[in-house]
Amino acid sequence: MRTTRNIGICFLILFSWILHVRGEDVSTLSKRQETLDLAARLLAPQEAAVVPQSHDLMNPFSAQRRGADEQRTSRPVGTDREILEKIAATMQMPTGMMMFRGRPMLLFREKSLGVGARLKIPVDGVDYIVVITAIEPTSFRLGLNREEIARPIKPGNQNP
Repeated sequence: MRTTRNIGICFLILFSWILHVRGEDVSTLSKRQETLDLAARLLAPQEAAVVPQSHDLMNPFSAQRRGADEQRTSRPVGTDREILEKIAATMQMPTGMMMFRGRPMLLFREKSLGVGARLKIPVDGVDYIVVITAIEPTSFRLGLNREEIARPIKPGNQNP
């Protein structure tokens, strides 16, 4: 009997606390009016500020602007083979080759790359993505689109 009375008192205290907390969710009349006034001020139509425009603006649809944009974003002129030769000439040479789990890997200092790895190489301000298509003990092949070029892993002695 005594435990049911204690449980009843606990429930009564809990419900009174819940009602007290829930009662704080409803704001007073003055707070609601302040919120409504702020909303009316924020939603009221305002005059758009006139920004003076300079007369040297270019029409975005003019041929002059298109020509300037094309000059900035144009790719170097040449076939994929010529571009691939430029990329191969500027590319860092691998320091060696190793076999890892039966697959050949090229070593570039701390990095190792296998067949199918993609490299992003900038040439003349344009980023090209070349793919390592094959790795042999003394050379590897790079591919760009449908063209391929072979490069030695360790360049031989250049002096005769």
